[in-house]
Amino acid sequence: MAASEAAELLARVKDALAFERQAQYGVEADLPPQVLAEHAVSTRHAHKFMLMQLQVLKFCLDFLDSGLCVENASKSSVRQEVAEAKQEWKKLKAEYQQQVESIQKDVPQLLLKLEQARNRAQLLEEALQRYRDKKLEMEEKARSAQKRQQKEQDALCEQQRRLEERMVELQGSLQAQRKELQHLQRELEEEERQACTWQEEVQRISDFRSLLETLQGVRLLSESKSDLEFELISPAQLGAATPHALKLRLHWRDDASVMLQSDSPFFPPSLVLPEGTCGNIRAIVLELQNSYFQQAQLLAEIELLHSCFAIDWQQEKRILSYLKPSSTCNLYVEPGYPASGGISLCSVKVQHGTVDATSYKPPQERPSLRDWLEYLSAVDFNAPFLA
Repeated sequence: MAASEAAELLARVKDALAFERQAQYGVEADLPPQVLAEHAVSTRHAHKFMLMQLQVLKFCLDFLDSGLCVENASKSSVRQEVAEAKQEWKKLKAEYQQQVESIQKDVPQLLLKLEQARNRAQLLEEALQRYRDKKLEMEEKARSAQKRQQKEQDALCEQQRRLEERMVELQGSLQAQRKELQHLQRELEEEERQACTWQEEVQRISDFRSLLETLQGVRLLSESKSDLEFELISPAQLGAATPHALKLRLHWRDDASVMLQSDSPFFPPSLVLPEGTCGNIRAIVLELQNSYFQQAQLLAEIELLHSCFAIDWQQEKRILSYLKPSSTCNLYVEPGYPASGGISLCSVKVQHGTVDATSYKPPQERPSLRDWLEYLSAVDFNAPFLA
């Protein structure tokens, strides 16, 4: 009876250990750490209890084996030892039976726990499978989303590349348009400058023609874009066969200043129209005409005498120098001559010094330039008695 129970116990222990090994290799890899820890603790307690029972069984078997070796012992001692052994055996059997009952009592619980562990393992396996399926589904969705995102990114990159190419093309077109606009603006500015120049020219010619219509004694000889040549004619003077005429030329520089040129050496342009003068043509012509009319008779007389005498006219000082072979006489012509001003001898220079000019005067009451020059030509300032 005891041997069969021990064999049955050993078989159940072997089955439990085999199941534990299968559970360890089959389920352990897929269970959570907390479940594995609880299962390991429960299994350890069961193993300790089984170890104690197996130690008792081993002791009994060893004892039975050792009983065969004491045949030659005395009967009394053998009987005593057998009695003691029986008592010990009964005691051990009772303990063993108690332990078997305890084991039999604990085995259903262990089997229940094992079944629960199997159910939990199944649930965990199903949950793990659902997790794997969900993971595969999420990975597939992630791959699809990644592919879709990559396609969208590629489309965006392509669109950006096209936009950049279009922007470069538009920038080139804009640059070309700007250059064309700048070229047109320069042409427009050039046309405007030419238009302003032509307007100024037309206005100048119009002003001059209007001036000619209102003035007398001005005759236009020629005109161009920057030059104007005309002639001033003085009013007829008493005793003069023909009126005196002065030819002048006005030239406009690029800076809008006016340069005056005169064909008469006795009418210096710089005194009448200083260098760099700017103004409209009407004011300039009126100024020239007024200055010329004030000294037209004097200029006519000087030009006539210049062909007979060696004279030089200094307009700014109003000094007429008469050059003789051995002397130089300087006559001062007062403003207003010949109508109101007179003439006086201011100095005489000879080879050896100067001569007192106050002692010399023509016999006429109001001598003219011709009277003075004829008188001075007859005087010898180097005579001995004059020294």
